[in-house]
Amino acid sequence: MKALIIGASGQVGETLVALAARRKIEVYGTSRKGQGFLYLDLADPAGVADVFEKSTPELVLLCSAMTHVDDCELDPELARKVNAAGPALVVEECRRSGAKLVYFSTEYVFDGAGGPYAEEDPVNPVSVYGRTKLEGERAVLCLKGALVVRTTVVYSHNPASRNFIMQLINNHRAGARMRVPSDQFSNPTYAPDLAAATLDLAEKDASGIYNVVGPDWLNRYDFALKACAVFGFKPDFLEPRLTAELGQAAARPLKAGLKTEKLVRKLGRSLSPAEESLRKIAGIIKQYE
Repeated sequence: MKALIIGASGQVGETLVALAARRKIEVYGTSRKGQGFLYLDLADPAGVADVFEKSTPELVLLCSAMTHVDDCELDPELARKVNAAGPALVVEECRRSGAKLVYFSTEYVFDGAGGPYAEEDPVNPVSVYGRTKLEGERAVLCLKGALVVRTTVVYSHNPASRNFIMQLINNHRAGARMRVPSDQFSNPTYAPDLAAATLDLAEKDASGIYNVVGPDWLNRYDFALKACAVFGFKPDFLEPRLTAELGQAAARPLKAGLKTEKLVRKLGRSLSPAEESLRKIAGIIKQYE
Protein backbone atom coordinates (compact mmCIF):
# COMPACT_ATOMS: atom_id res chain seq x y z
CA MET A 1 0.00 0.00 0.00
CA LYS A 2 1.07 3.57 -0.69
CA ALA A 3 0.13 6.17 1.92
CA LEU A 4 0.19 9.96 1.93
CA ILE A 5 0.50 11.50 5.41
CA ILE A 6 -0.51 15.16 5.32
CA GLY A 7 1.20 16.85 8.25
CA ALA A 8 4.02 14.32 8.55
CA SER A 9 6.27 16.57 10.64
CA GLY A 10 3.76 16.97 13.48
CA GLN A 11 3.51 14.74 16.54
CA VAL A 12 0.83 12.41 15.13
CA GLY A 13 2.27 12.54 11.61
CA GLU A 14 5.79 11.61 12.73
CA THR A 15 4.42 8.67 14.70
CA LEU A 16 2.36 7.49 11.72
CA VAL A 17 5.35 7.78 9.36
CA ALA A 18 7.49 5.59 11.62
CA LEU A 19 4.78 2.98 12.20
CA ALA A 20 3.74 2.81 8.53
CA ALA A 21 7.36 2.23 7.52
CA ARG A 22 7.62 -0.62 10.05
CA ARG A 23 4.49 -2.12 8.51
CA LYS A 24 6.11 -1.99 5.04
CA ILE A 25 3.76 0.72 3.79
CA GLU A 26 5.31 3.05 1.19
CA VAL A 27 5.01 6.50 2.74
CA TYR A 28 4.92 9.99 1.29
CA GLY A 29 4.66 12.85 3.78
CA THR A 30 3.90 16.55 3.53
CA SER A 31 4.98 19.45 5.70
CA ARG A 32 5.08 23.24 5.64
CA LYS A 33 8.59 22.95 7.11
CA GLY A 34 10.27 20.88 4.41
CA GLN A 35 12.35 18.40 6.43
CA GLY A 36 12.59 16.02 3.48
CA PHE A 37 8.82 15.93 2.93
CA LEU A 38 6.70 17.25 0.09
CA TYR A 39 5.75 20.87 0.73
CA LEU A 40 2.06 21.49 1.41
CA ASP A 41 0.22 24.31 3.13
CA LEU A 42 -3.48 23.50 3.46
CA ALA A 43 -4.23 27.22 3.39
CA ASP A 44 -2.88 27.28 -0.20
CA PRO A 45 -5.27 25.38 -2.51
CA ALA A 46 -2.82 25.19 -5.40
CA GLY A 47 -0.53 22.68 -3.69
CA VAL A 48 -3.04 19.92 -2.93
CA ALA A 49 -3.45 18.53 -6.47
CA ASP A 50 0.32 18.64 -7.03
CA VAL A 51 1.00 16.53 -3.93
CA PHE A 52 -1.52 13.91 -5.04
CA GLU A 53 0.01 13.80 -8.49
CA LYS A 54 3.47 13.17 -7.03
CA SER A 55 2.41 10.57 -4.48
CA THR A 56 -0.55 8.73 -6.15
CA PRO A 57 -1.70 7.40 -2.75
CA GLU A 58 -4.14 4.60 -1.95
CA LEU A 59 -4.50 5.81 1.65
CA VAL A 60 -4.45 9.44 2.83
CA LEU A 61 -4.02 10.31 6.51
CA LEU A 62 -4.89 13.95 7.12
CA CYS A 63 -3.17 15.01 10.37
CA SER A 64 -2.37 18.60 9.46
CA ALA A 65 -4.50 21.25 11.14
CA MET A 66 -4.40 24.59 12.91
CA THR A 67 -4.59 23.15 16.40
CA HIS A 68 -3.67 26.05 18.69
CA VAL A 69 -7.12 26.79 20.06
CA ASP A 70 -6.51 30.42 21.01
CA ASP A 71 -4.78 31.23 17.71
CA CYS A 72 -7.86 29.90 15.90
CA GLU A 73 -10.06 32.20 17.97
CA LEU A 74 -7.88 35.19 17.09
CA ASP A 75 -7.65 34.35 13.36
CA PRO A 76 -10.86 32.56 12.38
CA GLU A 77 -10.30 33.13 8.65
CA LEU A 78 -7.00 31.25 8.66
CA ALA A 79 -8.47 28.54 10.89
CA ARG A 80 -11.30 27.99 8.41
CA LYS A 81 -8.86 27.80 5.49
CA VAL A 82 -6.71 25.17 7.18
CA ASN A 83 -9.27 23.16 9.14
CA ALA A 84 -12.29 23.25 6.81
CA ALA A 85 -11.46 24.43 3.29
CA GLY A 86 -8.18 22.47 3.16
CA PRO A 87 -9.78 19.12 4.03
CA ALA A 88 -12.52 19.80 1.45
CA LEU A 89 -9.82 20.08 -1.22
CA VAL A 90 -8.25 16.82 -0.03
CA VAL A 91 -11.68 15.19 -0.27
CA GLU A 92 -11.96 16.18 -3.93
CA GLU A 93 -8.55 14.73 -4.73
CA CYS A 94 -9.43 11.49 -2.93
CA ARG A 95 -12.70 11.33 -4.84
CA ARG A 96 -10.84 11.71 -8.14
CA SER A 97 -8.11 9.22 -7.27
CA GLY A 98 -10.14 6.66 -5.32
CA ALA A 99 -7.87 6.93 -2.27
CA LYS A 100 -9.25 6.15 1.19
CA LEU A 101 -9.22 9.18 3.48
CA VAL A 102 -8.63 9.24 7.24
CA TYR A 103 -9.21 12.60 8.94
CA PHE A 104 -8.11 13.38 12.49
CA SER A 105 -10.66 15.37 14.47
CA THR A 106 -11.20 16.36 18.08
CA GLU A 107 -13.40 16.27 21.18
CA TYR A 108 -13.72 20.04 20.71
CA VAL A 109 -16.69 19.42 18.40
CA PHE A 110 -18.61 19.01 21.71
CA ASP A 111 -19.47 21.71 24.25
CA GLY A 112 -18.18 19.81 27.29
CA ALA A 113 -21.44 20.07 29.21
CA GLY A 114 -21.94 16.33 29.63
CA GLY A 115 -19.01 14.20 28.49
CA PRO A 116 -17.55 11.78 27.84
CA TYR A 117 -19.24 11.54 24.46
CA ALA A 118 -20.05 8.71 22.05
CA GLU A 119 -19.67 9.07 18.29
CA GLU A 120 -23.37 9.67 17.68
CA ASP A 121 -23.90 12.29 20.43
CA PRO A 122 -25.04 15.74 19.25
CA VAL A 123 -22.17 18.13 18.50
CA ASN A 124 -22.05 21.72 19.72
CA PRO A 125 -18.58 23.33 19.46
CA VAL A 126 -17.90 26.39 21.62
CA SER A 127 -14.77 27.69 19.85
CA VAL A 128 -13.58 28.59 16.36
CA TYR A 129 -11.25 25.59 16.51
CA GLY A 130 -14.12 23.23 17.29
CA ARG A 131 -16.40 24.75 14.66
CA THR A 132 -13.79 24.60 11.90
CA LYS A 133 -12.82 21.02 12.74
CA LEU A 134 -16.51 20.09 12.60
CA GLU A 135 -16.74 21.70 9.14
CA GLY A 136 -13.76 19.57 8.13
CA GLU A 137 -15.47 16.44 9.49
CA ARG A 138 -18.62 17.15 7.51
CA ALA A 139 -16.68 17.66 4.29
CA VAL A 140 -14.80 14.39 4.83
CA LEU A 141 -17.91 12.36 5.64
CA CYS A 142 -19.38 13.30 2.26
CA LEU A 143 -16.70 11.02 0.75
CA LYS A 144 -17.72 7.38 0.50
CA GLY A 145 -15.66 5.15 2.81
CA ALA A 146 -13.96 8.03 4.63
CA LEU A 147 -12.93 7.61 8.27
CA VAL A 148 -13.00 10.36 10.91
CA VAL A 149 -10.83 9.66 13.98
CA ARG A 150 -11.73 11.86 16.94
CA THR A 151 -9.02 12.10 19.56
CA THR A 152 -7.72 14.44 22.25
CA VAL A 153 -4.81 15.37 24.57
CA VAL A 154 -2.33 13.48 22.41
CA TYR A 155 1.05 13.09 24.10
CA SER A 156 4.41 11.40 23.57
CA HIS A 157 8.09 12.04 24.18
CA ASN A 158 8.78 14.33 21.24
CA PRO A 159 11.17 17.25 21.93
CA ALA A 160 9.89 19.09 18.84
CA SER A 161 6.31 18.99 20.12
CA ARG A 162 4.54 21.22 22.63
CA ASN A 163 2.22 18.45 23.76
CA PHE A 164 1.11 18.51 27.40
CA ILE A 165 3.66 15.99 28.65
CA MET A 166 6.57 17.73 26.90
CA GLN A 167 5.46 21.03 28.46
CA LEU A 168 5.46 19.34 31.85
CA ILE A 169 8.93 17.81 31.33
CA ASN A 170 10.40 21.08 30.03
CA ASN A 171 8.92 23.18 32.84
CA HIS A 172 10.26 20.75 35.44
CA ARG A 173 13.74 20.82 33.91
CA ALA A 174 13.71 24.62 33.76
CA GLY A 175 12.43 25.00 37.32
CA ALA A 176 9.46 26.94 35.96
CA ARG A 177 5.96 27.08 37.39
CA MET A 178 3.22 25.43 35.32
CA ARG A 179 -0.41 26.46 35.59
CA VAL A 180 -2.63 23.45 34.90
CA PRO A 181 -6.44 23.47 34.59
CA SER A 182 -8.12 21.36 37.25
CA ASP A 183 -11.59 21.50 35.68
CA GLN A 184 -10.89 20.24 32.13
CA PHE A 185 -11.77 16.54 31.97
CA SER A 186 -10.66 14.42 29.04
CA ASN A 187 -8.89 11.23 27.88
CA PRO A 188 -5.10 11.56 27.46
CA THR A 189 -4.04 9.63 24.37
CA TYR A 190 -0.57 8.18 23.73
CA ALA A 191 0.49 9.04 20.16
CA PRO A 192 1.95 5.60 19.26
CA ASP A 193 -1.31 3.94 20.42
CA LEU A 194 -3.33 6.42 18.37
CA ALA A 195 -1.23 5.71 15.27
CA ALA A 196 -1.51 1.92 15.66
CA ALA A 197 -5.28 1.98 16.20
CA THR A 198 -5.77 4.33 13.24
CA LEU A 199 -3.78 2.14 10.83
CA ASP A 200 -5.63 -0.92 12.12
CA LEU A 201 -8.97 0.79 11.48
CA ALA A 202 -7.84 1.77 7.97
CA GLU A 203 -6.69 -1.79 7.24
CA LYS A 204 -10.13 -3.03 8.32
CA ASP A 205 -11.67 -0.42 5.98
CA ALA A 206 -13.56 1.19 8.84
CA SER A 207 -15.60 4.24 7.87
CA GLY A 208 -17.63 6.92 9.59
CA ILE A 209 -16.62 8.31 12.99
CA TYR A 210 -14.50 6.48 15.57
CA ASN A 211 -13.32 7.81 18.92
CA VAL A 212 -9.67 6.83 19.47
CA VAL A 213 -8.51 7.93 22.93
CA GLY A 214 -6.92 6.48 26.04
CA PRO A 215 -9.09 4.76 28.68
CA ASP A 216 -8.33 7.19 31.55
CA TRP A 217 -10.87 10.00 32.05
CA LEU A 218 -9.39 12.65 34.31
CA ASN A 219 -8.68 16.36 34.54
CA ARG A 220 -5.44 17.90 33.33
CA TYR A 221 -4.11 18.52 36.83
CA ASP A 222 -4.66 14.92 37.89
CA PHE A 223 -2.98 13.78 34.67
CA ALA A 224 0.00 16.01 35.50
CA LEU A 225 0.18 14.52 39.01
CA LYS A 226 0.07 11.01 37.57
CA ALA A 227 2.91 11.88 35.18
CA CYS A 228 5.00 13.37 37.99
CA ALA A 229 4.53 10.25 40.09
CA VAL A 230 5.71 8.02 37.24
CA PHE A 231 8.63 10.31 36.27
CA GLY A 232 9.77 10.82 39.85
CA PHE A 233 9.17 14.60 39.71
CA LYS A 234 8.15 16.56 42.80
CA PRO A 235 4.84 18.12 41.74
CA ASP A 236 5.35 21.38 43.65
CA PHE A 237 5.97 23.28 40.37
CA LEU A 238 2.38 22.59 39.31
CA GLU A 239 -0.28 25.22 40.03
CA PRO A 240 -3.89 23.96 39.71
CA ARG A 241 -6.17 26.60 38.22
CA LEU A 242 -9.75 26.86 37.06
CA THR A 243 -10.00 27.44 33.31
CA ALA A 244 -11.74 30.76 33.95
CA GLU A 245 -8.59 31.97 35.75
CA LEU A 246 -6.29 31.32 32.78
CA GLY A 247 -7.47 34.23 30.60
CA GLN A 248 -7.58 32.18 27.40
CA ALA A 249 -9.07 33.63 24.22
CA ALA A 250 -11.16 30.57 23.37
CA ALA A 251 -13.70 28.68 25.44
CA ARG A 252 -12.83 25.09 26.32
CA PRO A 253 -15.18 22.11 26.66
CA LEU A 254 -14.73 21.35 30.36
CA LYS A 255 -16.46 18.03 30.96
CA ALA A 256 -15.42 16.47 27.67
CA GLY A 257 -13.72 13.20 26.79
CA LEU A 258 -14.75 10.42 24.40
CA LYS A 259 -16.22 6.93 24.78
CA THR A 260 -14.50 4.08 22.93
CA GLU A 261 -16.95 1.15 22.96
CA LYS A 262 -17.25 1.33 19.16
CA LEU A 263 -13.45 1.17 18.77
CA VAL A 264 -13.19 -1.81 21.12
CA ARG A 265 -15.89 -3.68 19.19
CA LYS A 266 -14.03 -3.07 15.92
CA LEU A 267 -10.47 -3.82 17.05
CA GLY A 268 -11.05 -6.07 20.05
CA ARG A 269 -8.92 -3.87 22.30
CA SER A 270 -8.69 -0.47 23.95
CA LEU A 271 -5.64 1.80 24.09
CA SER A 272 -3.03 1.55 26.86
CA PRO A 273 -3.74 3.06 30.29
CA ALA A 274 -1.95 6.36 30.84
CA GLU A 275 0.32 4.95 33.56
CA GLU A 276 1.64 2.28 31.20
CA SER A 277 2.38 4.82 28.46
CA LEU A 278 3.94 7.24 30.92
CA ARG A 279 6.29 4.48 32.11
CA LYS A 280 7.53 4.14 28.52
CA ILE A 281 8.20 7.87 28.44
CA ALA A 282 9.98 7.65 31.81
CA GLY A 283 12.37 5.14 30.25
CA ILE A 284 13.12 7.60 27.44
CA ILE A 285 13.67 10.45 29.91
CA LYS A 286 16.31 8.38 31.72
CA GLN A 287 18.22 8.00 28.44
CA TYR A 288 18.39 11.81 28.17
CA GLU A 289 19.76 12.27 31.70
